[in-house]
Parts: sequence; C-alpha cells; structure tokens
Amino acid sequence: MERIEYKIDIDKSNKIHFYNFLKKKKAKKIFKDRIVNSIYFDNSKLEMYNDTVEGISPRKKIRLRYYGNEKLTEKTNINLEIKYSKPNMRSKISKRIYDPYKYFHQGCLDSQYGICYPITIVKYNRSYYRTANFRVTIDENIEFASFNKFKFKKKVASINEIIVEVKNNNTSSIEILDKEFPFQNTRFSKYCKSIDNLIIYN
Repeated sequence: MERIEYKIDIDKSNKIHFYNFLKKKKAKKIFKDRIVNSIYFDNSKLEMYNDTVEGISPRKKIRLRYYGNEKLTEKTNINLEIKYSKPNMRSKISKRIYDPYKYFHQGCLDSQYGICYPITIVKYNRSYYRTANFRVTIDENIEFASFNKFKFKKKVASINEIIVEVKNNNTSSIEILDKEFPFQNTRFSKYCKSIDNLIIYN
C-alpha cells in the first residue's frame, strides 16, 4: 500500500518544543516505546546507497527488522522488508522469515540490484503517536554498527538527531500534512547515515 511519508530532523535542544507541539495537536500515544533494529542490505557497489543519495526514483531498500534489546538468534521474531520509494510516495512489503542466517551467508537476490548482503545495523528507540489525521513516530538514540563487510571499520557510531516521521495511507493528504506540521521536511535515510559514519573510501 502506498503512503505519504514526511520526515523532520529535530535537534535534541528542540525536543521539548516538538512534544509541546504534539500536545497542542492532541496527539495520543498509540503504542509503547520500543527498540528497533534494522539490518540493511546492499550490493558490492553500494547502489542502493548511491541511488538514495542521488535521489534516483524509483528505488528500494532491503532490510531485516526486529525489535527489542536482546541478541539476535535463530529464534528472534524477524521480518524481511522491502521498501519502495517514488516521489512523495512510499510503500513496503514485509514478511516473517525463520532463517535470518541464510540471508547473512547467502545474501538476498534482488531483480534490480542483484545479490545483496548485510552491510550495516541501525538501532534506535521509537515512540508512536497519532494525531487526528496522521501517524507520528519519533526516533532517537540512533546508533550504527557495521556488518564487517567490504570497506567498513569495525566500530559503532551514533548521531544526535531526532528523526520524526509523519505518515498517512491517504496519498492525497500531502497538502493537509504541510499545514498541520509546519516544520522543514528533510531527506533523511538512516541507512545512508550509517554508511556515512562507518565506511572507509579508498
């Protein structure tokens, strides 16, 4: 299903200001906070990363996603997600998998990007809200780690940004979104940020 997705990059110093804004909008918390873990895949040329940086459309991202702070095992409840991006529109396919280590060792075959392997792991804390017209998620304490592939340092990095995502399955509501959320929309990719913080170029 296609949806609109509006991203806002908030400095930590403005966190209280944004929460006060949500309060004025009578936003309701709809789910308890949880830790999100995403393992992003790409090919050896990092074409998904490059397509995102250059704003090429359509494009996609492939990731394994699971929740919580526990160590990943074969028993972890984990989903394979493919996220498609077009101008102002997003869609996602998600399915439960039971053999994540097969993807780690064999990779994931994609019709557009070929064989893709796990590249980086992104971890953050997510809060969930709803206003009258939109779903709002707030991501903070964002950390990156390499999957020890290609030209990556073996390290963990973090950023101070707080990323807000405003979403709605009604793709005709983009004008309403602009009026209800008078903040600067930003192009922000957690996967690209992880690459920028971890990669070593020749």
